[in-house]
Amino acid sequence: MTRATAARPVATPLIVDLPTRRTAVVRLDVSASEMPTAIGEAFRLTAEAIMGSAATFAGEPFARYLSMGERIVAEVGFPFEGALRPAGRVRESSLPGGPTVRTTHIGPYDELGQAWERCSLWAHEHGLELTAPGWECYLTDPNEPGPPVTEIYRPIR
Repeated sequence: MTRATAARPVATPLIVDLPTRRTAVVRLDVSASEMPTAIGEAFRLTAEAIMGSAATFAGEPFARYLSMGERIVAEVGFPFEGALRPAGRVRESSLPGGPTVRTTHIGPYDELGQAWERCSLWAHEHGLELTAPGWECYLTDPNEPGPPVTEIYRPIR
């Protein structure tokens, strides 16, 4: 562990009750090395579709990981309200509602795995069952000064 990592605050996971949210997404099936570029393109495409539909943004950009391995399968986009006209690769999906474990990671994206692990371990230590694929919400833009702030969500029962 580097000094910078050790000095960062670690958020204790907590349980939140979320509403189901409609989302505009691009489904990705990419290698880990392709992910940063693919996420950027998915955010651009979904933002254009939301604005072109006269819908409104209803939350931060996110990536919901459906499968991790040699290839990463994910839905990437934005929550929205209103009517969405699917365009090209953009389609409507949703983020699940209900009880969810949430934790916050402050630091580089390449350290997000530690936050995912902390969230999963906390859920298991508290006798909670992870029920659906989790997602990351990006609270800051990577070009903003300071470390990125990302929230991790893991649906539970």
